[in-house]
Amino acid sequence: MKTVLVVIFARLVIGYGVETEDYAAHILRHVKPQVSEKTQEQAALEVIARILPEQQAQQFRVRVDSTMERNSFHVFKGEEASDPTVVQITASSGVAATKAFYHYLRYWCRVLVAWEGSQLNLPPEFPTVNVSVKAPSSIVYYQNVCTWSYTFTWWSWPQWRKHIDWMALQGITLSLAPFQEDLWTEVYLHYNLTRAQIDDHLSGPGFFAWQRMGNIRGWGGPLTTNFTQFARTLQLRTVSEMRRLGMAVALPAFAGHLPVQFRTLYPNVSFANVSVWNNFPPQYASPLFLDPTESLFAEIGSRFLQRAIATYGTDHVYFSDPFNEINPAQTGGRYLSSVSEAIYSTMTQVDPDAIWLLQGWMFVKNPFWSDRAIRSFLSAVPLGRMLVLDLQSEQYPQYVRTASYAGQPFIWCMLSNFGGTLGMLGSVENVHRGIREARSNGSYTLLGTGITPEGINQNYALYEFALEMGWNDELDSTGKWFDEYAEARYWNDTGDGLEKAQQAWNIFRCTVYAFEGLELMRGKYTFNRRPSSKIKPWVWYNVSTFNQGVDLLLSFAEESSCNQLCQYDIVDVTRQCLQNVADALYITLMDNFKKRNIMLFRKHSLLFQQLLADLDQLLLTNKRFLLGPWLESAKSFGETNLERHKYEYNARIQITLWGPQGQIVDYANKQWAGMVQVFFLARWRVFFNELDQALVSNGTINDLKIREKIFRTVELPFVTDRKRYATQPVGNPLGIARILYERWTKIVPTLKEVPVNPARRKSEKRRRNKWFD
Repeated sequence: MKTVLVVIFARLVIGYGVETEDYAAHILRHVKPQVSEKTQEQAALEVIARILPEQQAQQFRVRVDSTMERNSFHVFKGEEASDPTVVQITASSGVAATKAFYHYLRYWCRVLVAWEGSQLNLPPEFPTVNVSVKAPSSIVYYQNVCTWSYTFTWWSWPQWRKHIDWMALQGITLSLAPFQEDLWTEVYLHYNLTRAQIDDHLSGPGFFAWQRMGNIRGWGGPLTTNFTQFARTLQLRTVSEMRRLGMAVALPAFAGHLPVQFRTLYPNVSFANVSVWNNFPPQYASPLFLDPTESLFAEIGSRFLQRAIATYGTDHVYFSDPFNEINPAQTGGRYLSSVSEAIYSTMTQVDPDAIWLLQGWMFVKNPFWSDRAIRSFLSAVPLGRMLVLDLQSEQYPQYVRTASYAGQPFIWCMLSNFGGTLGMLGSVENVHRGIREARSNGSYTLLGTGITPEGINQNYALYEFALEMGWNDELDSTGKWFDEYAEARYWNDTGDGLEKAQQAWNIFRCTVYAFEGLELMRGKYTFNRRPSSKIKPWVWYNVSTFNQGVDLLLSFAEESSCNQLCQYDIVDVTRQCLQNVADALYITLMDNFKKRNIMLFRKHSLLFQQLLADLDQLLLTNKRFLLGPWLESAKSFGETNLERHKYEYNARIQITLWGPQGQIVDYANKQWAGMVQVFFLARWRVFFNELDQALVSNGTINDLKIREKIFRTVELPFVTDRKRYATQPVGNPLGIARILYERWTKIVPTLKEVPVNPARRKSEKRRRNKWFD
């Protein structure tokens, strides 16, 4: 009965009898290629030439035909062609053409292009093909506003060049161009803020995302002129390249957040102080929020957006997040409507075709956003002029609760990662089931699918799977997909031993990638958390079964040709195995402490420390698991010692304390060689020494005092240190992984078990549309 009511309500909101194509028509008219077919063809051919050797690349022909159905392509190679050696791609856009190219390589040639490397072992002759694909998603979206801080902060053009190629291969049609500090500097100068006042407001590069959303101000700053100029030039280049391929790019728009000095400049204007976010100290907290009913709101917003369009062009899509993890100043529906209406009308004053791209994250688990409040906010924008990112659909979908966002089109997104942390985790079946169910329900205003990780460079299989769901309407077996994934990831000339690799990946699919609960999985396990006696490790999968997968992958690597992706995976899965052992060791040694057994406590605390030293050695064997490149990349942007020190500080504190006094400590931690040895292990040594002294003296411990000592003696020194770390790998990953796997899995039976959480499923009651309860 309630499903029927949802359908009826959605139709009433949208307009009876109006189909998806109608309410989405305005969006689809603009989220499409803005450049010529020839330009897209050339851009697609350039991607192919960068991926393949010259001789193979020349065997591909590309034709873009914009009269084809949206996001569609045809790939043909056969004897009946005038040139049977040519692979002809005909596609609706440059992005569709590059997706067609990758589709052919992936499923006909057993090739894989991933974040951490590529497997390009091509067949001696390209196989014949005759396939047509029409994507079920009108839009395939990528990026989270936080990705620009947790992953992209220190990227220069070579990294972006490669990444845009990857985006094109995955068929991504909409993304972000969030750099805006150059524009805001111009706007603030126009309103007579001094350079010192602007410096007080703009954050450092490591914290742009949260300053932009009004969470903090000035933290990690001041922003240097050199970085501002670099970022502006870089964004111009990335935006241009994405558009050449036929992608649409969303630009920032004014959300209402301003420097605190505006209150003095405009004493008669109504401002609200943004609520303090995550206990940040006053000098870095609470920027102003300009009341949207004030004429100054439209004035500032228009001036900013005009500059954005003049600088970066436009695809008529603008993102604005006024209340990301901060509550509005008032609770009334009229006020919330006025905020939404003001933001949107400011966009349309500059661009009558404007589309507002909104992150739906602000509605997740926030009691402020009642059903009435959500409806008031969303309904103030004309239907089809707002596009909502349902940011974490795999765990906390909001489209059911909100009656499909009150009729506004939305994109089903997989978030999966917080803070760019490492650790194997994911919800493959949730993604597969959730997208299929959303597509099959005609009452939902689903317009596309996408991925929105806070940080990338982990769990790659999960992201390629989610993106494939955007293009493949017939993907009906996750097991089959993972078999093909493993095959493409490790393919060699003979295909020998791949069965073991496939078995391993299907074990991973059914263990680490089978999370279906509601607990937040953020990669903060035990050893990479600030030490405490109150940590409660748990897992959602059978660790012994997972270890069987690790053993299978190690055996495959030992018996076959282990390519760069295989070597990366060997380090990653063994890291996960050791991480689980650390959890069990912690539970065991804390039990020893509780029972006052000093001998066993010392034994297990020493084992814990040895485990971290071994883990650091393992991580040192692969460049993707090194701290050094992150720090050196940050320093490379500095032209003076002062700038280099500033950027290194941004890089170090983001992955450790986050805030000046440890606000959000460990949220963005990284399991990297160097960091494990110098940061994580050093903290645990302090902790174990305190517990050991308590056992010797028959005393107790004070977690707060231990935390303060760790902060003073380990954490603060690390973020201000200048020590350099390895930027090149050392050692044989496979040999070290096998030794450590055998060493540490043997002791597991002697340890206490880590509790297995039953991974509470979302009950029907919790998933229901509460508007009709």
